Amino acid sequence: MGSCRSYSESSLLGPRDSLLLPPIPELDSLSVSSVEEEADAHPATPRKKHQSAALPGRVLNRLSAVGSALTSFLSAERRLAKRIQELTQEPASYVGGLVQNFVGHVLRGGAARHSTSTDLLQEIRQMISSLKGYLCESSELQDAWEYGDLEEMDLGSVVEAALYKCVLKPLRDCIYGQLLEFHSRDGSLQKLRDHQLSMGRQSLAELGVTASVPDAPALERIQAKLLQMHQAYSPKKKEAQLLKACKLIYEAMNHGTGEIYGADDFLPVLTYVLVKCDIVAVQLDVEYMMELLDPSQLQGEGGYYLTTWFGALYHISNFQSAMVTRQISTEAQDSIHRWQRRRTIHHNQHNRRRSQVEDILYVSFQEPFTNQKAISVPAHMTAASVCMICSKKYGVSNPEAYGLFLVTDSTSQLLAGDSRPQQIRSASLKSHSASSCFVYKLKGEEPEAPLEGDGPTPAQDPM
Repeated sequence: MGSCRSYSESSLLGPRDSLLLPPIPELDSLSVSSVEEEADAHPATPRKKHQSAALPGRVLNRLSAVGSALTSFLSAERRLAKRIQELTQEPASYVGGLVQNFVGHVLRGGAARHSTSTDLLQEIRQMISSLKGYLCESSELQDAWEYGDLEEMDLGSVVEAALYKCVLKPLRDCIYGQLLEFHSRDGSLQKLRDHQLSMGRQSLAELGVTASVPDAPALERIQAKLLQMHQAYSPKKKEAQLLKACKLIYEAMNHGTGEIYGADDFLPVLTYVLVKCDIVAVQLDVEYMMELLDPSQLQGEGGYYLTTWFGALYHISNFQSAMVTRQISTEAQDSIHRWQRRRTIHHNQHNRRRSQVEDILYVSFQEPFTNQKAISVPAHMTAASVCMICSKKYGVSNPEAYGLFLVTDSTSQLLAGDSRPQQIRSASLKSHSASSCFVYKLKGEEPEAPLEGDGPTPAQDPM
């Protein structure tokens, strides 16, 4: 393939009412390092001055001191961002040579040599991480700040945001064009569109929706956030718009009902909204964020909702008729865990939580995908030990009457006490068997033979 083709907005964003999306309860936090970027996009407009009541001199002095400190803080960040931009534009400098050579390489067709979209995005992320590590440790930025600035400034975040502008801004259209080509070629986008059409014909009840859904004005507001998310080149800015969309969805869910809905109710409504939107644009945006955000930015609220959107898209992509879910499927969870391990394993080798993430097993109570609990289950732990933990988590008074089952839509198999659930899950995934779920429930409800040993489970139809 020759030079990288420019990505067309209209190729992903359809008619006005083809975009509808979701957001979160509490949010609207903006990093100070983003102020300069926002100023570029939205030039300041003069505002009318309003006469205010006279304030005591002492109060005015305090306000003036706070304002001066904030101005100094912002000025330090701006100076630093400007210095990084200057360095990247100097071909003779180490940083400038790296950035210009890399950007030119990608634009001249280097993106097309990768076999997968993940490989492409990982190469770009690795370049940003390498540049960030060098700049944070080098002396080339020392003339951009004064003594004491670093005590108030998050140097890593400022450098990260500046590198987004220097590296991702010129590559954004090329990246999206290549992602579109990768996923058109592998058939995943067509599959996503087909399942979107199928789910669009289902009722709210069939989608598992129990809360209110966004009305037309709310959908327009969500659409605006999604459009802003899609147009941004910074993955952090995209994440901020995603969170705002989630917030709008929660507001629609709780509007006029008097009830407060939680995470279990959010996923079906999010799925409903995604079915109504330009789902291809959202799919590419989610992949862009998941691969290009710094691993340290994938913690907390942003990372949680990003993986929730991934789970909803995964559900739509793997949709089967009569398939209803109110929680992320086992397969989607496993995919998320693999992604988390891949993104974090080199970021912090001493992260004590890494092994805990790898060992998480999601267990439902009585019915598949109902009242799920996240349980730390090492590879060597037996089903009997998992049952003991479940009996405590679910407050079961007669644990001897319960067992751990591997359930699909057509089978329900009781695991033997000495079997190892993590090994069974791994074997099931490797054999590409059907969608399945671990369920802690009463024994004897139907005749089933214990699933002995740790070998792969038989292939079954998706749930």
